[in-house]
Amino acid sequence: MKSIKSKIQISMLAVVLIGSVLIGIITAFLNANGIDSMMEKTLGPATQMAADAVQWRMDKYWTALQEAAASDIFQKSLPDAPELVSVREELAARNGFLYTGKMDEAGFSSTGDSYADEEYFQQCKAAMKPFISDIMNDGQQMVFLLEVPIVIDGRFEGVVYGSISADFLTDIVVDLAMGEDGVAYVLDQKGDVIGHRDASVVEEGSNMIEAAKSDSSVADVAAVNQRMIQGETGFGAYKFYGDNKLVGFAPIGGNQSWSIAIEASQREFKSTLDQSILFTILVVMLVVIASFPVAVKVARSISNPIQACVDRLKQLSDGDLHTPTPVVTSRDETADLTQALETTIVRLNDVVQDASYHLGQMAEGDFREGLTRTYWGDFVEIEKSLRIIHNSLKDTLIQISQSAGTVSASAGQVAGGAQSLSQGATEQASAIEELSATVVDISENAKQTSIAAEEAGQFVNQAGAQLGVSVDYVKELDSAMEEIHRSSEKISKIIDTIENIAFQTNILALNASVEAARSGAAGKGFAVVADEVRNLAAKSDEAAKATKGLIENSINAIAEGSRLMGKVTEALDKTSIFAGNVTVKMNTVVEDVENQNAAISQVTEGIDQISSVVQVTSITSQESASTSQALSDQSQLMNELVGRFQLK
Repeated sequence: MKSIKSKIQISMLAVVLIGSVLIGIITAFLNANGIDSMMEKTLGPATQMAADAVQWRMDKYWTALQEAAASDIFQKSLPDAPELVSVREELAARNGFLYTGKMDEAGFSSTGDSYADEEYFQQCKAAMKPFISDIMNDGQQMVFLLEVPIVIDGRFEGVVYGSISADFLTDIVVDLAMGEDGVAYVLDQKGDVIGHRDASVVEEGSNMIEAAKSDSSVADVAAVNQRMIQGETGFGAYKFYGDNKLVGFAPIGGNQSWSIAIEASQREFKSTLDQSILFTILVVMLVVIASFPVAVKVARSISNPIQACVDRLKQLSDGDLHTPTPVVTSRDETADLTQALETTIVRLNDVVQDASYHLGQMAEGDFREGLTRTYWGDFVEIEKSLRIIHNSLKDTLIQISQSAGTVSASAGQVAGGAQSLSQGATEQASAIEELSATVVDISENAKQTSIAAEEAGQFVNQAGAQLGVSVDYVKELDSAMEEIHRSSEKISKIIDTIENIAFQTNILALNASVEAARSGAAGKGFAVVADEVRNLAAKSDEAAKATKGLIENSINAIAEGSRLMGKVTEALDKTSIFAGNVTVKMNTVVEDVENQNAAISQVTEGIDQISSVVQVTSITSQESASTSQALSDQSQLMNELVGRFQLK
């Protein structure tokens, strides 16, 4: 990852480099375009001036020949007439011709030779207009032959001709050359070079249009030359001999279909541009080198404070709120950054210290002091959370304190009730044991009574003989019945006691349920135990009532037995009279005694059930008492724990 310092350095150097390069490129481009524009503006007028100069020079030749063709001597004299010789010589000397002469209508000239088949003669005769021949070598030099027709009454009567040296074109183009590598040249209507500073080019008949047909490398030159022979005026460019050329061209007016071009070397004229580019590159390098220490200084002035802030933020992320914030002497944004960081750390430190202080107070159990400081921004949420925690814990502890007191008091009451219930259940169990023993005795007596009744039935037939013994037995039977009657009354009292115990147990269980309900969640287990005790008390009451009913039946049966025994006693006096009825009566007694024995068995089973229920009630009461005591102990412990907190 690149640092800000390196980014700033690279960015500044890149901006300087790119800016300098762009300036250099734009400058070079503008200079190049300026040079091209200047060359175009320069070559165009220069070429036109050169064309006008050549035309002016040629017009002098044409004018002289036209005046000669209009003179009488040339019209009337034969080509080889002696009088014409001096005129021809004077004409040539005065106007710069190499020589002059006349051809008649058949093509015979002043030299005596016939030129009837020459193209220039044929063209001049056919058009009856001035005509110039192609450049040709007359054996000594390269020349042009100018012909002006002699027309009399509309008839072609011959031509006046004059020969001029092609060197005058060379002289003109040499003076027109721009720079050491620049040239000027003249083309005829066929594209042949007829004027050039290099005479060999003219002598060889250089023609780029024809050369381009076999050499594509000169196609651009041929294209410009093609425009020239078509009489265009313009500006062009091509590459020739490895050098880019700029060329301006213009047609040469008059009777000749020539065109002149001035060619300049871009390399030569743009050499100053190359120097400018080299100078620009040098300047760019110097600017970059000079910008480097500036970029380093600027980068350090920005990156060093930022790095210092980053290091301080790393310390802050590790929980360091005490290390001083770095100091920046500048007055830019880095100073604002460090100032903002310092403000952030100070405010964060205030929030942390305040939150730590209040949380420490709460950890020590002191809830008397509330939050008084106001936080900023998003720290307001921390303030709200601390207030909510403080108030919620304080309110909860107050409620717990109040509930603990209530639970402790209720637990004490429940514990007392449970102890009373346990004691009553123990007494009830003891009474049931006594009742069970009594019923066992009654059962034994009932069995003996049954045996005695059976024996009485066996000895009824001997009643008459043993009447005295029977009277004794009847007395004993009467006493036993009285004893059974008394035992039945005792059983009835015991049953009342059991009902009373069951009623008290039910009341105690109801009170325990009420106290457990007051204890809330802490008394739910005790409420279940109280409900179980109440159910057992109800079952005890039901069993006692059933036992009471059985015992009342037994008492009624015993009363009936007593009544019958009275009758037996009365009947014994009349034994002799009612002896025959004794057997029947004794059978009745036996049946009643058996019924009594069965009722006593049912009473025994009921008492066994009551004993089992009472034992369960006793165990449950003991457990309830133990649970109530534990609840009371826990309530006391809760009061002690809540008492550690300091509340308003």
